Amino acid sequence: MSRKFYISLVALMSISLIGIIFLQGYWIYSSWENKEEEFSLSVNTSLREVSLEVKNRELNDYVNAYQMLIDSVGAPNESNFTDVFLFLDEDQSTNLSTFFAYGILEEDYNISIPDNLVSNPENNQKVKDYKAVKTTILNKNIFDRRENTLNSSISKIKSVQDIDVFKFEKYKSAFEEYASSLPIHKRTTSREIQVLLEQSFQERDITTPYEFGIYSNGLSTKIKSNNYLEVQSGPKYTIPFFDDQLSNIKYDLVVSFPEKREYVLSGIIGIASLSFLLTLVIIILSTGALYQILRQKKLSEIKNDFINNISHEFKTPIATINLALDSISSNEKNNITEKTNSYLGMIREENSRMLSQVENILRISQLEKSSNPLKMDSIDLHEVIEDATEHVKLLIGSKKGKINLKLNAINRYINGNKNHLENIIINILDNAIKYSKNSPVINFTSNTVEDKIQLCIEDKGIGMDKSTQKMIFEKFFREQNGDIHNIKGHGLGLSYVKKIVDFHNGIIKVDSEKGVGTKFSIEFKNI
Repeated sequence: MSRKFYISLVALMSISLIGIIFLQGYWIYSSWENKEEEFSLSVNTSLREVSLEVKNRELNDYVNAYQMLIDSVGAPNESNFTDVFLFLDEDQSTNLSTFFAYGILEEDYNISIPDNLVSNPENNQKVKDYKAVKTTILNKNIFDRRENTLNSSISKIKSVQDIDVFKFEKYKSAFEEYASSLPIHKRTTSREIQVLLEQSFQERDITTPYEFGIYSNGLSTKIKSNNYLEVQSGPKYTIPFFDDQLSNIKYDLVVSFPEKREYVLSGIIGIASLSFLLTLVIIILSTGALYQILRQKKLSEIKNDFINNISHEFKTPIATINLALDSISSNEKNNITEKTNSYLGMIREENSRMLSQVENILRISQLEKSSNPLKMDSIDLHEVIEDATEHVKLLIGSKKGKINLKLNAINRYINGNKNHLENIIINILDNAIKYSKNSPVINFTSNTVEDKIQLCIEDKGIGMDKSTQKMIFEKFFREQNGDIHNIKGHGLGLSYVKKIVDFHNGIIKVDSEKGVGTKFSIEFKNI
C-alpha cells in the first residue's frame, strides 16, 4: 500500500466517522426538538380544553338555576306563538297527505331580571321561556265503493320542547357579566382544575409531575395546587382563563413541569443510547482497522526493505560467480572436458536466472516507493514488440515453437518508457513459452480501437482456472498444483507487468481456460 493511498484511506474513514457522529447528533437533537414540540402542543391543547370546560360548566350552572326558577313559578301569565312555519307533503301512491307545523311558543312569567344580571337595566327585561312546538297531521283518503264516498283518516301528533340552545344564547351575555363580578374562588376550585388537568393529561399520555396556579392580573390567587410556588422550577405554560370581555380582571392558568426535561429525554433515551452504542462500535472497529492497516503497512515496509537488502547482497555473489565462470572458460590452460563444460553452462544459466529475478525485485521495489519513477517519451510500440520478440527468439526456437506477428495498428505511438514496456512484453512471452506443453505457438496482434492501441498475446498453453486468474497479478503468487509445479519462478513477473501497465495508464486483462490457452489484452492510449 502506497503512502498516498494510505493517507487517503485514513482521511476518508475519518471524514466518514465524523459525518456519522454529526448525523447521529443532529438526529438526536431533532428528536429532542420534536418531542419538545409535541409535549408543548399537547399541554396547550389540554389547557385550552380545561379552560373551556370550566367556563361552560359555569354557564350551565346559571342556566340550570334559571330553569329551576321558571319551573318554580308555574304556569306563565301569557303565551304567544311566534315564527310559525307550515308546509304540506302529499304522496300520490299512498293517498297520504302530511301537514307539518313548526313554531316557537313564548311564555311570559312576568318576572323582571335583576339589574345586576343585565348590561342595560333600562330595557326592563323580564323572564321569558321559549319552547319549540311541532305539530304533524296525517290525512289518508280511503274510497268506499259500496257508498261511493271518500272517507278520511286523520291523526294528529303534537310535541312541545324547550329550546335549550336558543335560551342559552339569549342569556349568555347576562350570565357572563354577572359571573365576571365574582371572585375567582367562587367560580371554580383547585380540586376541579386538578381533576380536569389530570383527565386531559392522561388522555395525551402526559405522566410527568406538574403544578398549577391561577393568576389575576399577574398576582397569585387561592386557586393553585398544593406544592405550587411563586418561583417554580421547570418550563411554564400559560393560557387565559375565564376570558371575560367585559371585565378588567384578566385571569391566567399557569402550569409548570419541574421534571419536563427528564420526561422528554425518557422518550428518546432508548433509541439515542442504541444509536450512541452502535456509533461507538463503528468507531472502535474503524480505529482497530486503521491500526491493523498501519501495522500491516509497517510489516510490508520491513519485508520490502529486507527483500531489497537481500537482493542487493545477492548481486555481489552473482557477479562474482559470473567472473569466475568467465575466468574458467577463458583460461586455455584448464583442460575442460565436455561434461565439465555442460556443468559450467548450467551454472551460468541458473546464475543468469537468479540475476534476472533479483533485478525484477529491485524494479518492483523502486516502482512501489515512487508515484511515477518512469521517464516517458514518445515511442513506437511496434518497434518495442519486434525488439521483445527478438529476445525470446532463441528460446522459442529451442522448443520448436513460433510467434505469429500481426501488427495492424494504424497509430502505434504512445507516451511511455521503452525499456519497461519491452520487459513486460518479454515477461508475457516468456510465460507463454514456459506454460506450453507442446511446441509453443503464440499469436501476437495489434489493433487500433478508437483512440487506443490494443495488444493481444494469445497462446495454446495449459491455461488457468477462474480463481487463479484473479490472483496472477499479485506479488509472489504462483499456483502450486497441476501442471506447473516443476516450472521455476518466484511469482514476480506478472506483478511487474501490472505495475508498468498501471504507470502507463493502460488496462490489462486476462482471459484463460484450463487446457485451452491464455490470452492477455493490453490497451494504451495513443498520442
